[in-house]
Amino acid sequence: MASDNVLFEGDTQFGHYKVVDTIYDGRKARVLYSGDYQAAQSGVAQDSQSDLLFDYNQRLIEIISAVEPAHVLLIGGGAFTLPKALAEDYPDMQIDVIELDAGLLPIAKNYFDFVPSKQVRVHTGDGRKYIDTTTQTYDLIIVDAFHNSMTPRSLQTADAVKGFAHRLKPGGIVAVNAIASYYGLRSAALRRHVANLQTQFKTVDIFPASYGQSLWLPQNFVLIAHAGNRDFVPYVRFAPVAPYQATDERT
Repeated sequence: MASDNVLFEGDTQFGHYKVVDTIYDGRKARVLYSGDYQAAQSGVAQDSQSDLLFDYNQRLIEIISAVEPAHVLLIGGGAFTLPKALAEDYPDMQIDVIELDAGLLPIAKNYFDFVPSKQVRVHTGDGRKYIDTTTQTYDLIIVDAFHNSMTPRSLQTADAVKGFAHRLKPGGIVAVNAIASYYGLRSAALRRHVANLQTQFKTVDIFPASYGQSLWLPQNFVLIAHAGNRDFVPYVRFAPVAPYQATDERT
């Protein structure tokens, strides 16, 4: 990546990061990478297109347009590009963000123009512990936390899903950004997410974040867990894949 302009490189308590001005998915962008370009954690486009840089974030925006939540919890902040976009588009929405790595907040402020506010409240700590201890309830909980390309195990168990359900207002939903394949050996993480969500929610919709990728290959999927009384198809750009059936894999 010789043409990249590295604006920042350094370590936090939990990882090594780079902020890079680069071309990402054919678009001029600023991207936060973990490790040595191992995973793109956050990013903003630097062009005139309206879509967010990462397809899964654009799918989450579409889901939010269907739900119109008043109070959102986002587990996993990264460079805080999603809460920043939500605050700009929905000035009356209250947004809480829980981010494990306190070292990411100054990176977000210095390189991604993020400013915490009364509208966007940032909590530093473990997302699972926050769920287990808070008394706040939400219309929408978004799980977008990763260690490299895997959701932390503590956030993908049946007990975690039970905690999410308890922190929802009546009719609330949970949306999960997951990286896996739909078919094959690499589908285990996606199947586990779905099976655990099915322990608390009647319906789990599986939307591919991008179009045209083989379902045998790892990619982003956005899962929507709800009571079964909502239709997200008119709002989300790409059609959902067939739902997995409930299994005993609820670890």
